Amino acid sequence: MGRFFQTIIFAVFLVFVTGEAFAQCAREGEELCQNGQTYRCEKTGSELTPIFQNVPCVVNATGLNGIWTGSGHQSPAGAAGADWAIAMTIGDGAASIDYPSLGCGGSLTQISRDESSAEYRENIAYGQDKCIDGGGITVRFFKGNLSWTWVGQADGQPYNAVAVLSRQ
Repeated sequence: MGRFFQTIIFAVFLVFVTGEAFAQCAREGEELCQNGQTYRCEKTGSELTPIFQNVPCVVNATGLNGIWTGSGHQSPAGAAGADWAIAMTIGDGAASIDYPSLGCGGSLTQISRDESSAEYRENIAYGQDKCIDGGGITVRFFKGNLSWTWVGQADGQPYNAVAVLSRQ
């Protein structure tokens, strides 16, 4: 019983330290893959809680895989304006981003992924003088499209961008 409570305390501590929210449990015994680690949904009092299992996991979410294109809208507007083209390629374990109208792009490091969404850290490899490096991208697959959000900052100024991308 002591190990069980240690696991719960660790899971609560992990949420507070990382500041990250976990996917909601739908049923007891369900396993979730979050940030490359497995969590098992267990009943804690009257709640279902994802409990850290210390087992690595990888999600094969082919619904996200493909080449996605669209137009992003940034706030506040950058030197090249508020609207620009996006081409994002998502594969199993690898992803890349290109902003053709801005002349920059690079690789994406996957942070988390499930059947319908993923989070990435952007690594601008070319056109570093034209785009902000290190931004966070979140995508969600919904009704055949990809809802795309980006957050980052440059010189202390926060920026965000949104888009709806279509599969090519």
